[in-house]
Amino acid sequence: MKILMQSRINLFTSSGGDTIQLLKTKEYLEKKGISVDVSVELEPDLTDYDLVHLFNLTRVQETYIQIMNAKKQNKPIILSTVYWPSHEFEKIGQTGIRGLISSLLSVNQIESLKAIYKYVFKNERNKGTRYLMTHSFNAMQREILKASDWFLPNSRLEMEQIEQVLNFKTEKYTVVPNAIDKEKVLSALEEDVTEFDEFRDYILCVGRIETRKNQENLIRALEGTDYKVLFVGKVAPSHQGYGTNVMRKIEENPNYKYIDSISNDMLYQLYKKCKVHVLVSWFETPGLVSLEAASMGCNVVVSDRGTTKDYFKDYAFYCAPNDIESIKEAIEKAYAYQYKTDFREYILENYTWEKTAEKTLEGYQKVLEKYNI
Repeated sequence: MKILMQSRINLFTSSGGDTIQLLKTKEYLEKKGISVDVSVELEPDLTDYDLVHLFNLTRVQETYIQIMNAKKQNKPIILSTVYWPSHEFEKIGQTGIRGLISSLLSVNQIESLKAIYKYVFKNERNKGTRYLMTHSFNAMQREILKASDWFLPNSRLEMEQIEQVLNFKTEKYTVVPNAIDKEKVLSALEEDVTEFDEFRDYILCVGRIETRKNQENLIRALEGTDYKVLFVGKVAPSHQGYGTNVMRKIEENPNYKYIDSISNDMLYQLYKKCKVHVLVSWFETPGLVSLEAASMGCNVVVSDRGTTKDYFKDYAFYCAPNDIESIKEAIEKAYAYQYKTDFREYILENYTWEKTAEKTLEGYQKVLEKYNI
């Protein structure tokens, strides 16, 4: 079995949770003897592949061209949806001029404007960006859904949202959990690293500094408190204004520290020192850093938007991303709570890359049986 995984053109230059999901799924499928290549090209030759596995229903400009290319070459198609509707975030969560514009326009108009901006100012002048400039974002999403043979959502809630928002219902899906590296967790728990001792019992927030991650509301919620907080993550290239505001507030508060980047291995050691991890995003599916932090002994505060409740059940502390008091209250409860190791056991039992690979392979086999491959 030879698979081609395809995703957005900036998968590696602007890496995120989907980057990790793709690469880790590839790694663990290869451990099962599956041959997997990765491409960010829009229209590659697919002759050598049995199946095309696409990622992302949210950033459609690449996925749309890639899926039409696969259909043209008569290849079976699997889609990892990586989806959550962004209309609330666009209408309420955006800031500055972009926030003003977003409050006045429809989602389709917003996405067309974003495509024009990327074409003019970000040099994203590919076929997909040009197509999105003049076509409906939601219509492109529906075409992607119709062209796919099987779906691999990270949660059943993703498929429910797709049905509600895009009016597309199907039973052709296998839930594939987002995950953590079990071996890395167990190894990190055994290691005794003193490098991050200064951050013991800190509140930790790991993530790109951008409007969706909502660090500004986190800082507002912590105003007037004595909590020590460490922020980890680079300012997203397309959110420089927002990043400047957040960085200024971090620098102004002596209780706040900042690290722009850290290796994943060392990040696990940092989780181990901190008391609470906070991610108050406008939505997450469910946020890999929250899974990692919880596995290393942090209580976690997460947004109630997205698929977080499907993953964290009653173990996490939930907040509304647009409600400062809700964020503050969740942090206070999480900080006062004694971490229970059954949280770690629950994650290691249910959310590992081994399980992700198993479920992904199930999806592949369903489609290949249909095509008699």
